[in-house]
Amino acid sequence: MPRRTLLGLLLLAACVTSAPQHPALRAVADDLSPYIERQLREMGMPGATIAVLDVDPRTGEERLWARGFGEFAPAQGAMPADAVGRVASISKLFTDTAAMVLVQRGQLDLDAPVQQYLPEFAPHNPFGAPVTLRALMGHRAGIVRESPVGHYFDPSAPSLAATVASLNDTALVHAPGSTYKYSNPGIGVVGEIVARVTGKPFEDAVRELVLAPLHLHDSDFARRPDLLARQAHGIMWTYDGRAIPTPEWPFGYAPAANLYSTALDLVHFARSWMPDATTRVLDPVTQASMWELPAGSERGCGLGFFVSSFDGNRMVRHGGAVYGFASTLQALPEQGLAVAVISTKDFANEVSEAIADRALRAALANRRGEMLPPPAFPEPLGVAAARQLEGHYRCGDNWVELKERDGDLYYDPNIGVRTRLRRAADGALIADDPLGVGGARRLTILPNGNPHDGEVEYVRDDAPPPAPPDELLPLLGEYGWDHDVLVVYEDRGQLAVLIEWVVRDLPEREGPDHYRFLPGMYGGDQLVFERDGAGKVVAAVVGGARFERRPDPDANFRITPVGDIAALRAAAKLATPPAQPAGLRAFDLVDLRTVGKKLQFDIRYATTNNFLGTKVYEQPIARMQRPAAEALARVSERLNAQGLGLRIFDAYRPWFVTKVFADATPAAMQHFVADPKQGSRHNRGCAVDLTLYHLDTGEVIEMPSGYDEFTERAYPDYPGGTTRQRHYREVLRRAMQEQGFTVYEHEWWHFDFADWRQYPIGNEPL
Repeated sequence: MPRRTLLGLLLLAACVTSAPQHPALRAVADDLSPYIERQLREMGMPGATIAVLDVDPRTGEERLWARGFGEFAPAQGAMPADAVGRVASISKLFTDTAAMVLVQRGQLDLDAPVQQYLPEFAPHNPFGAPVTLRALMGHRAGIVRESPVGHYFDPSAPSLAATVASLNDTALVHAPGSTYKYSNPGIGVVGEIVARVTGKPFEDAVRELVLAPLHLHDSDFARRPDLLARQAHGIMWTYDGRAIPTPEWPFGYAPAANLYSTALDLVHFARSWMPDATTRVLDPVTQASMWELPAGSERGCGLGFFVSSFDGNRMVRHGGAVYGFASTLQALPEQGLAVAVISTKDFANEVSEAIADRALRAALANRRGEMLPPPAFPEPLGVAAARQLEGHYRCGDNWVELKERDGDLYYDPNIGVRTRLRRAADGALIADDPLGVGGARRLTILPNGNPHDGEVEYVRDDAPPPAPPDELLPLLGEYGWDHDVLVVYEDRGQLAVLIEWVVRDLPEREGPDHYRFLPGMYGGDQLVFERDGAGKVVAAVVGGARFERRPDPDANFRITPVGDIAALRAAAKLATPPAQPAGLRAFDLVDLRTVGKKLQFDIRYATTNNFLGTKVYEQPIARMQRPAAEALARVSERLNAQGLGLRIFDAYRPWFVTKVFADATPAAMQHFVADPKQGSRHNRGCAVDLTLYHLDTGEVIEMPSGYDEFTERAYPDYPGGTTRQRHYREVLRRAMQEQGFTVYEHEWWHFDFADWRQYPIGNEPL
């Protein structure tokens, strides 16, 4: 092992063993450790850190427990307790605290117009009421969620001043002080005011006003090299399974989202909020004023803090979601308890919060000399039970798709987030995945087999959906960047968007190319489509953020081959397939033309109409092993009864052709072709590429992508396209699954027969 690697592992081990482990919190640690380990395992989370602070109510002793779980980074050892994470919107608490220090000193007035400190601040305000610091900190200023410059998706890392200045190109969504609307650039404005009043860069000002006085040496808004070296590796994920490198660039509104910190520093920050704190930057009265809610509210947003009741105690908190990380900081100030959790999977905030909730309850129980009952985790339904519930359901004015995936049931609504449902001990279906934990969604199954959520029955409606409105079609597609794609799709006749990878929304139409988001993540913001001089849609603007349209793939997808195809083919024919184990079944290939009268054939590789643009088969023949062919015949019969037929693109493929495909395909697209060192299911005669057509017209049914399209649109769970396209993609998948086929993770058209491992690799030409 290289010396540098060994030293790094030793340092990580030292961090783990030196983590705070107060003996009074041993029972809390014993409760939480297996709970956290289970959550990481079941939620696909690489790692997490936690810190629990318990101030003894009798003596004032500060008792601390902290630990890292999972891995720090791939092949870099265990997660240390003091690993650094990007804590995203928890940054806002530090920025708002810095502003309150200046309020306390008489240098800022919460209720003065912002222009008193930023004279040039001038977003369009048709309402008359001024924007104030109080409105900004409470997310009631009417500022758009994202600014035109320096927004959540913007990788250019502009200055804070440029980000704030860009708000002058926006309009307020509602009258200042009237309505809650979460805004990232709104807190950017607070940070710019702090910088302007102190005469220092924001990072320096907040360091002097908050971080240094509280001895938070492992926290900073600046990208300090020592903190970056200790930053854990976070991962990103999507519904359709595409791989996305985790962005690392800083945000233009740094005060709202750019803090680097540790779980330990976060609970030490929370210690300063408690009534008996001796190290603090705000006096108790000023601190408590940040937790005051609008008149008549029992929960909501105060000045930066979200305030609610937790088991009869006041809870103050904030969470953070950013590329690769999901964090939470929660405290019961009057009880002297605080917990921070930083997990390394983006949008896993529900999991971080569930861990923090469990920690607080465990700490309260520990004070009583008790242990919490063991947690009861829901179980997967299993393939058969989940598939019985698959389908499209209407629930009141809304609708949802229930889908089986790997033995789990997924709840995919028209508005909101997709969540995995599992069966609780009482038989109800509850959310159990990174986007939902526990009773946030609870379904019971009625005697008629339909789900019920306590308010409305879900009525199955699996009829083919109508064609989409023509006016929506030019708008559909992908917009934005590789790291964050805005998917615009059609859902039951309405324009729909998937934003920030996980949130589904149905903006309301206000005019041609002009929509407005309903209450929710982007509530009140506009969605406007831009066209060029020729009328082609070139961008989508969400609030202040502009997403350029991404190229629409050609239905006749082609790659630029790596090398000459004829030369690659000649070399492949001379190569030797990989060795095979003994005892495999003998080949018994059946011509598919003999097993289904209503099968159509479009053997693309016997033509030039394929991704290489070159003929690679000598004859247009499709063959499969006899059991697979017979199963395909049963699929065909069942679909025929629905007025549908199968159109075959490819089946058995000689090994040398698989090698040609791999050798010709660029490295970035290799996941769309099989590895010739392993051989493919096609080589074994147990894979088939196919689609659907209408029996009455012979018309091929359009899917979200073309055949052999090497883009994410080809993924079986790609969320875009039209409702009809997604509907028929599921019809094909379910029909094939019923007969023992499984879909390939990157291609909706590719299905493998269950027994493929029992056959050797074939190399006989067609």
